[in-house]
Amino acid sequence: MPPNKRIAFVANTSWSIYKFRIYLLEKLIQNGFSVFVLAPRDRYTEKFEDIKGLTFIQLTKFRAKSISLFHNLQLKKELARHYSQIRPGLIFHYTVKANLYGSKAAAKTHCPSISVFTGLGYAFSNSLLQSFVQTGLRPALKKNISNWFLNSDDQQLFIEKKLVKKEKTFLLPGEGVDTETFYPAPYNGSPDVTFLLIARIIKHKGIYEYVQAAEILQRKGLPVKCQLLGFFDEGSRIAISRREVEEWQQKGLVHYLGDTDDVAPFIQLSDCIVLPSYREGMPLSLLEGASMCKGLIATDTPGCRAIVRDGVNGFLCKIKDGADLAAAMEKYYHLPPDEKRKMGLAGREQVLENFTRDIVTNIYLDKIKALLATQQEHR
Repeated sequence: MPPNKRIAFVANTSWSIYKFRIYLLEKLIQNGFSVFVLAPRDRYTEKFEDIKGLTFIQLTKFRAKSISLFHNLQLKKELARHYSQIRPGLIFHYTVKANLYGSKAAAKTHCPSISVFTGLGYAFSNSLLQSFVQTGLRPALKKNISNWFLNSDDQQLFIEKKLVKKEKTFLLPGEGVDTETFYPAPYNGSPDVTFLLIARIIKHKGIYEYVQAAEILQRKGLPVKCQLLGFFDEGSRIAISRREVEEWQQKGLVHYLGDTDDVAPFIQLSDCIVLPSYREGMPLSLLEGASMCKGLIATDTPGCRAIVRDGVNGFLCKIKDGADLAAAMEKYYHLPPDEKRKMGLAGREQVLENFTRDIVTNIYLDKIKALLATQQEHR
């Protein structure tokens, strides 16, 4: 197969590529492309094995949490070796570390690459680490043929910091929502309200503020239930322990639902999706909730405000402010049933117009074909 029909996807977990991009990969294969997934092995890796036209390559040097220069240089060498063997027509890198070292490896092997920033995460929340990452990213991203962002805040930040040139950026509308799986389940008129937060159990998702808000609403005697769904990221520097979550449960503040790949049934049984995150790319939990006609409450931060239109499909609240979050949740609670339903329908309409997986996949396909054609002309 000629190199321009080989597309590589690189990330820090097999899980992220499978969860967010498997539909895209299958569509690429259907369109005659050969797909390569490069990632560390995890419990999702085996899901790739039966997909004809997809080759999985295990990355053994990708230590997502390590800031060791030695480890990162080992990763760069490993990626360069694989790129030299595959000779892909295009490489997509996801997450900051892959964007940094993968872009350098691609440049070294003369392989065209795109960095996709699905969120800036911990690397941009720590001032010292942010400075280090920016210094490394600037020359790495310069060699990419394009740099993609999921929200305009992140895009503008990179332009202002002179990490990228505006003409080499592109705004992708999220990862895409399966609107058939996440079908409408409008507010049912019950006087009780169930709030649901779906996220990794880490500090920067605003979980402490969510618990503070739950405590405030509990003191007011409101008949609300605050649920939490997601996995414990115990290796993270900003992890929240199981013990803390158990203590919240014992106090009746939060109902922890565990971890699952199938979040739709839990969204269906909730009334409003909450995400008090400190920063996001384009949060899928809000989009999936909106697709199911649920009200949304999120912080007025990058990523979240790209989805939540205050007073239309949900409410925005201040970052790191449990009291303001509680006020937004109380405001939703007191909405008449018709207003709750109206809010949910507005969210569904927004998703159908802008954020479906078919919209996002078609953007990928069109951009890939155009980029490959341009490269062919310049040979």
